[in-house]
Amino acid sequence: MTVQEKKLRVAFLGGAFDSAVGRSHRIAIEMDQCFELVAGCFSRNDKKNRDSAIKYGVNPERAHKNVHDLIAYESSNLDCVIILTPQDQHLEHLKICLEAGIPVICEKALVCTSTEAEHIQRLLENRKGFLAVTYNYTGYPMVRELKNMVDSGMLGAIQQIHIEMPQEGFARLTTDGNPMTPQSWRLHDGSIPTISLDLGVHLHMMVRFLTGQKPEELVAISASRGNFPEVADNVNCLVKYSNNIDCSIWYSKTAFGYRNGQRFRVFGDLGSAEWVQENPEYLSFADNSGGKYILDRTSNFSKVANQARYQRFKAGHPAGFIEAFANYYFDIAESLRSYLQDSKRQNHEFVFGVKESVEGLKMLEAISRSAVNKKWEVIK
Repeated sequence: MTVQEKKLRVAFLGGAFDSAVGRSHRIAIEMDQCFELVAGCFSRNDKKNRDSAIKYGVNPERAHKNVHDLIAYESSNLDCVIILTPQDQHLEHLKICLEAGIPVICEKALVCTSTEAEHIQRLLENRKGFLAVTYNYTGYPMVRELKNMVDSGMLGAIQQIHIEMPQEGFARLTTDGNPMTPQSWRLHDGSIPTISLDLGVHLHMMVRFLTGQKPEELVAISASRGNFPEVADNVNCLVKYSNNIDCSIWYSKTAFGYRNGQRFRVFGDLGSAEWVQENPEYLSFADNSGGKYILDRTSNFSKVANQARYQRFKAGHPAGFIEAFANYYFDIAESLRSYLQDSKRQNHEFVFGVKESVEGLKMLEAISRSAVNKKWEVIK
């Protein structure tokens, strides 16, 4: 963003101050001075809605009671709406915003089924609208470094990927011995289990981001092993990707010891690499001559992670989840500015939207079918 560019004016739909994601998004959008939060409908609870506005530094008169009031009073004052409501509300909120001609940034999962996503895709095309989805893990500098290594052929032809995202929230107990209580919407499974919409979407997006390849067929199993037997909480999957890539995927909410254990290992015919989300400033690389290396943002190997935009402070002083989120929002801001100048110019190599969401949801639907049918499923 140049000094001449004004901040993009945004409103939150959802994302109250005490929500799981609200504060993270607010910090991320403001870290690089690209966005300004000016309005919202933060909560259906009037007091929480007003209190959130005050805590976010928003005029409480611009904390609206519902999405309809938000659009009616603010549409001419906004560059974008950021949707942070539970995913089963996204379809309604996306339709309202896009039909009003307002650009949208939406938390993942975009919607709950591929049919819903295709509906949004058609609406977006008809309205010539703007939609970005927050696949924020792709914002880590060392993840982007690995993408460059894959693209440049440093690992050779990619042969296999092993990617996982274990967590423990559905199995852990509180200090008084009771199950930890998730948000209520996480305890209801639709045709795609909530765990897949919560965690699986990230893993699909990460493989796509790193390789550019598409899932073609898979076999999967799922189970409920934690404190909430009404929902799936553990998924294992083998996926055949285009370009002859084999991929194993595991995501879980019942893996003791893992707060957020996202990790992936990528193997090519010239080398391999490994990245761990809880130690995100480092990337392990091995080559076919036996060399093993640990890379960071200032390594001689670095071509992407050493860029000035990622050096909010020098290497050795760890950046993390919020900074990665801010990196992704910086890219969204660039894409949105291009769109606002010319609706035909909104493509950005690091910003993803409805196309990737449709593909990911079709993969998650195939996982659900395979877990029930106990056989390989083609991704339609």
